[in-house]
Amino acid sequence: MRNIDSIVIHCSDSDWGDVTDIDKWHKERGWDGCGYHYVITNGVTKAHADYKAEADGLIQNGRDVEKPGAHVRGHNKRSVGICLIGKHTFTGKQMYDSLLTLVRMLMVSYSVPVEQVYGHTMLDGDKTCPNFDVTLLRAVL
Repeated sequence: MRNIDSIVIHCSDSDWGDVTDIDKWHKERGWDGCGYHYVITNGVTKAHADYKAEADGLIQNGRDVEKPGAHVRGHNKRSVGICLIGKHTFTGKQMYDSLLTLVRMLMVSYSVPVEQVYGHTMLDGDKTCPNFDVTLLRAVL
């Protein structure tokens, strides 16, 4: 069993997508498939497609949580990576239903303290991802 001590939140920097797309994009970069452990969709799963409520806030499994991720250099071995589909705006279902629920569940499962829930930019200052202030999310966890 992997020793997990942190959770890192990302965004896809795309207006659409799902775990299948991220898996494809990451393989195109030469990676071993989806680098995130979880992907949370925004209701638009394909380019130029219409919003579908049933696909909003859907939590999809990416890389097996027992395998180190490929989502933040220097922190993959001991973290779980979560990717929200989106760039600068995210749906209420993504943020308040799915993300909060998933992060709380992971915090309990792996005894991760709230101070070790990060946005990608907090661990890699060259990034803006997830494009929102994760310290505000910590306040409600």
